Amino acid sequence: MSRNQQSIWHKNRRQQDILSAKSARLELVSERAEDLEPCTAETLLPNQEELALYRRLYENIPSVYFSLDLTGIILSVNKFGANCLGYSVEELIDKSVLNLFEHSDKQKLSDALGELAKTASFNDVSKWEFRLNCPASEIVWVKVVARLLPADDGFSHLDLGSNSTDKHHQKHPQILMVLEDITAHKQAEDALRESEQRFHSMANTAPVMLWMAGCDGLFTFFNQSWLKFTGRSMEQQQGLGWLEGVHPQEQDFCQEIYDSAFHARAKFEMEYRLKRHDNEYRWVLDTGIPRFTPNGKFVGYIGCCIDITERKSVEVALKHSQESVQAQLEEMESLNRLKDEFLSTVSHELRTPLTNMKMAIQMLGIALNQEQNFFSEMEKPQIERSKAARYYEILDNECDREINLISNFLDLQRLDNNTKPLVLETIQVQQWLWRVVELFKARNRNSCQQKLRLSIANSLPLLTCDPFSLERILIELLTNACKFSPPDAEITISAQMKSQNMQFQVINSGVEIPSCELPRIFDKFYRIPSNDPWKQGGTGLGLALVQKLTKLLGGTIEVESGSNRTCFAIQLPLSNEV
Repeated sequence: MSRNQQSIWHKNRRQQDILSAKSARLELVSERAEDLEPCTAETLLPNQEELALYRRLYENIPSVYFSLDLTGIILSVNKFGANCLGYSVEELIDKSVLNLFEHSDKQKLSDALGELAKTASFNDVSKWEFRLNCPASEIVWVKVVARLLPADDGFSHLDLGSNSTDKHHQKHPQILMVLEDITAHKQAEDALRESEQRFHSMANTAPVMLWMAGCDGLFTFFNQSWLKFTGRSMEQQQGLGWLEGVHPQEQDFCQEIYDSAFHARAKFEMEYRLKRHDNEYRWVLDTGIPRFTPNGKFVGYIGCCIDITERKSVEVALKHSQESVQAQLEEMESLNRLKDEFLSTVSHELRTPLTNMKMAIQMLGIALNQEQNFFSEMEKPQIERSKAARYYEILDNECDREINLISNFLDLQRLDNNTKPLVLETIQVQQWLWRVVELFKARNRNSCQQKLRLSIANSLPLLTCDPFSLERILIELLTNACKFSPPDAEITISAQMKSQNMQFQVINSGVEIPSCELPRIFDKFYRIPSNDPWKQGGTGLGLALVQKLTKLLGGTIEVESGSNRTCFAIQLPLSNEV
């Protein structure tokens, strides 16, 4: 139906007055009026209502719909689309659609429309993405979908727009254009692109070697630190090219570790040698961490490498040092065993002749006493004795000294090796201590010229300890006190409670130990300096043995010396455990 031809419905419009005045030229009739059957108002009303529905759908469909001529002039636009662009329908009709786009995209769109009009068939659909320039609209990016429509074919004409002019319905092809808002999608792409650029910028300035791999396990990215270290390009490293720089002895190892972690989607660490740009292999620690999207989808790995060559060198040196130390320890243990065996042999070999010598000395004294009343000579003051008596005394004392030296030395060795067992007993301190002092007097009645005094507190509790070790301690302290105290001086042995411990003290007067010597008196083979080596001579192991035995009993020993007085104080717990 041509634009100048009127339909029967149009002729009867004034009589029936079915549609409003705004519904101008909504026609669907044949071009040939003679083919039309007479229409009444009752038959036309359903068709007109259907056309009105289509018109409402067209006007309010949530997209921007244009019909254009081949030059890009807007022939029609739906009301919803015009409002989205910030215009009214009247403001857009007969205007070029190019005015709605950014200046830089106008020529691109014009060329695309021209190409569409020239080459596209009526069934082809073209798609582009352009930026809009509509100040009153929030839409920035649109996806343009366009299709070429054929000219009216002489059979039908459908006019849904109330704003079209007569020239719009000429028999010429038109372009149907639909704009889809993709602003949010483009903004997301821009944000992603910016994030990727920021990551690449950070990765390339990081002081460690970084890499990334995709969900297929192939490596896709290496930062500048990696490329600078290896001296290889990104293309050479991508995929599995990075393995070419791994030392041949570790390539299979690295591949196995990576494949195992990849299939398990697990973190991994591996150490291997990587060839540097100067062809030197350097040890690196490679750590890989799996990457997942927020919804849990696996997207690959990200990892970093650090050069640990210096650390590996230290580890190797430390290992060699540990091996050397272990070898030295084993050698020392072997030497200790040899020493113990030697000391055991030597002590046996020395003890036997010394025991014989001691026995011979005693027999000599008995023989001399029978012939010359020798023992009475020995009871005289030293300056009045005969030479034989003085020599006999020296021989007897030195033999005892050597016997004590060997005994003390072997006891110290057993204490150092923790092979001396404790024999615990419960003792009554008052009675036990009196017996120890009396025994000491009996054994040393010729050498001990000092007065021994006991001072024992009343109602002392029972003491559980090794009485033989405690007796050895007190005898050694009393021996020292007698050696270094002037004749007729007083030596006090006391026992009392102090802070839940039993305290024993051996106090002698008339002599004191120089303060500079106090820290050394418990050292092995230490002797307090003296001008009379024969009188104060000793093994140099007595106080060292005292300290070891006290520690074995779980106690402590302290010494104070000053104002012409020396005091050794020992504190022991009331009970001890083996």
